[in-house]
Amino acid sequence: MTVSEPRQSAAADPVVIGRDKDSPTVDYSQTKISGSMAYTGGFGHTTRHSGAAVDRTLVCKAFMDTEAKVVRVCSPDGFGKCFATSIIKKFFSVVTRHDMPRESISGYNSNEIPSTLDPEVARAGRAKIFESTVLRQELPVFFDEHFCRHPVLLIDFRYMHNVNFVLMCRGMTYSLMKLASFWTEAYTQDQLDSAQKEALASMTELRTELNENLYNPQFDFDNCGDNLRALFALVSDFVFSVSKQRYIVIVRGYDRPLCVSAGKPFEDKARKIYMALLSQIFKNNDRLFKGILTGVYAFPLDEAVDLGLNRMSTIMPTVNGCYENCSMSMLANPGPFNDLLGITRSEVVELASLLRLTKHVDFLPNRFGGYSFGRDKIRYNIGM
Repeated sequence: MTVSEPRQSAAADPVVIGRDKDSPTVDYSQTKISGSMAYTGGFGHTTRHSGAAVDRTLVCKAFMDTEAKVVRVCSPDGFGKCFATSIIKKFFSVVTRHDMPRESISGYNSNEIPSTLDPEVARAGRAKIFESTVLRQELPVFFDEHFCRHPVLLIDFRYMHNVNFVLMCRGMTYSLMKLASFWTEAYTQDQLDSAQKEALASMTELRTELNENLYNPQFDFDNCGDNLRALFALVSDFVFSVSKQRYIVIVRGYDRPLCVSAGKPFEDKARKIYMALLSQIFKNNDRLFKGILTGVYAFPLDEAVDLGLNRMSTIMPTVNGCYENCSMSMLANPGPFNDLLGITRSEVVELASLLRLTKHVDFLPNRFGGYSFGRDKIRYNIGM
């Protein structure tokens, strides 16, 4: 028994997403600020005091409204890149065992993944997260059309170390292994047919082999690129065979493999490995629905055509005020994402009021400002 029936073939033309029928024009700058995070289930830009939140769920609509198939968002830490991709993943991703309610043990939720998957229960639990959000209330047609429709493959390179070639390979391999582990535990055996079980077994076998050899000093890391591409291919095969849907790929810290190898003796070899992986993911991949890469630095990608990223939309901040000497000083292809990165001065004022920090309202923007993402509004770092 398969988990879901096909809704769209891999070879079908890309879906053209228009604006919500209920809302011909979308004000991406609208926000909702609350003194509690409960109303979004955590989907709000928050201060370190954890007492207030800014709703940014319209990032899902902005993602779909960006004409380019792949979006690259580059900004300093604290501007909500990870936050935005978390919302995108929670909104679009098909339900899995990871979405099922966890067993409560002595008042605490267990970390053990539930042994069953009830799609209706899992979907209802996910929907509860969004029930009071701007996205759900203002764009109900868009919400119903896209909620829990596409698998989302999340690859996170942010925690790689810049020491040597072996550590770089370990970091990249571990990131792909985490992706495989998520999908290995996504479904129960009784929900898979024989072909899907075979695909799962192949993915699990390679993940296990890499896990056993990751810290083996005799392991041949010169084959790192082949292993990465093989594991991604197996994940792709399994996810598509089960969901019958094209997937969304999120790459967090896309710039990290380039940073850790920059200026090192192994830079050329590392770049070749990484670019081959990106090419596999993004170029001529009929299973890819949309993609988003996030990072701090907008590395020039001379191989963009070879990667299938020659029409990628890149969003970067220009710099204002106390950051005027920052090296980031260009903006490429501004889009609706611009209104959803960082927080505005009016939001700073409202958050300060909720947190009883009104006397610091002039200090906060100066301390945490001021970037502009191509519009008139200045944006501030959300980590204040």
